[in-house]
Amino acid sequence: MNNSTYNQIEILQLINQYNNTDRKTIKSNLRNILTTHKLEPKQLISLGYSSTTVYAWLAPKSKNMPILAQILNISIAFDFSVMEFLKEVD
Repeated sequence: MNNSTYNQIEILQLINQYNNTDRKTIKSNLRNILTTHKLEPKQLISLGYSSTTVYAWLAPKSKNMPILAQILNISIAFDFSVMEFLKEVD
């Protein structure tokens, strides 16, 4: 398991980075994460997110994207860094 712990300053920095990351970047990274970690939408749905929500996150034309609490939950559940959602896309 990823044993990352954060202090208050790091949490604030994470919030700011999330708020300053383009929606398209987060959505693109979500699709890349599913591929890289061999995850399927049904696994996100198993975390309690509706299928409508998950498929809206993945739909390129949809403006929906996971909020910070959701990307934290997903990264913890599947044991990868939340920063994978926020990195710039090549």
